[in-house]
Amino acid sequence: MQQYPKLICVTALENHKLLLSYANKEKRVYDFTPNLAHPFFQPLVNQTLFKKVQAIDGELEWATGQDFCPHTLYQDSESHA
Repeated sequence: MQQYPKLICVTALENHKLLLSYANKEKRVYDFTPNLAHPFFQPLVNQTLFKKVQAIDGELEWATGQDFCPHTLYQDSESHA
């Protein structure tokens, strides 16, 4: 299995995008929009709730109970200069 750097910080951006900061100093942007169609993530359509995202022990979590796979985040995000 491929190893990924540990997620250490996340910042919610406009339009349901996430700025991801990793332990190796890499920054990436992930567009969360396609996931909002899934019923599990429906509460996060609300931008105020979406912005309450946190990086906890290398994973994304929201106060409303949703979490997201850190490997998918890394694989499907784009490098951010």
